[in-house]
Amino acid sequence: MTTETGQVRPADVWQKADSAKKFLDQAALELASVKKELDEMLRVSVGSHVLDVGCGTGNDVRAIAERVGPTGRVVGLDSSAELIAGATPAGPGAAPVEFLHGQAGALPFGDDTFDAARAERVIEHVPDPGAAVAEMLRVVKPGGQVLITDPDHGLWAPDLADRELTRTLMNWWSDHVPNPWVARRLRGLFARAGAVDITLRLQPVVLTSLASADSLTWIGKTAAVAGAQGIVDEAAARAWGEEILGRDAEGSFLMFGTFVVVSGFKK
Repeated sequence: MTTETGQVRPADVWQKADSAKKFLDQAALELASVKKELDEMLRVSVGSHVLDVGCGTGNDVRAIAERVGPTGRVVGLDSSAELIAGATPAGPGAAPVEFLHGQAGALPFGDDTFDAARAERVIEHVPDPGAAVAEMLRVVKPGGQVLITDPDHGLWAPDLADRELTRTLMNWWSDHVPNPWVARRLRGLFARAGAVDITLRLQPVVLTSLASADSLTWIGKTAAVAGAQGIVDEAAARAWGEEILGRDAEGSFLMFGTFVVVSGFKK
């Protein structure tokens, strides 16, 4: 995606449903271990009412609905009306689900509505991360949990030969995400919002193909855009991009990063 000035904005990918679904489905495969840890950390049980902020087409909403059962309730909210339009109900024996179009920084719910609220790879994209965390804490009941995970885009580390060029391009590229360092800020945002019993875990992610890396970072587009915009010498950018393609073709591509998982509770 690009702005009117030609600046690339990878974070906008989910606004178009077809592109977003492919992007999100591939990312989900790469993040299986992160999702497993989130599931284990989410303190819900049969009958719980749960909010999923940034639900996309609702895969996690439906999974949680099965977990809390028909006496529970699960609501998914997303800023993309197209994605919400493509969401489908949960299966038999699951909780009733509801999908709403809305913004994380102004949740359309009263205080003390849910037993838990979660957000996965969402806060990195919202205009006001502090407001989003505070809103999620507001809408959970006293003793309710808020659980958030995001990648730290300053910690993506591809194995490429030119260290200085790689630093330059990765730093420039990560700044196309609205809040590239929000993961390292999450604990502080929870504390300032008044959460208690805050815990933080780090979850490593290892990517061994360009397809997997693109699903989380769009690194495959970096070289061409940087060269075209004059961020670095065009020939150097082209060589950097060709190295990525070459390593992917020979099976030696490697890139790793870190997701930060923060949990907190309402007093």
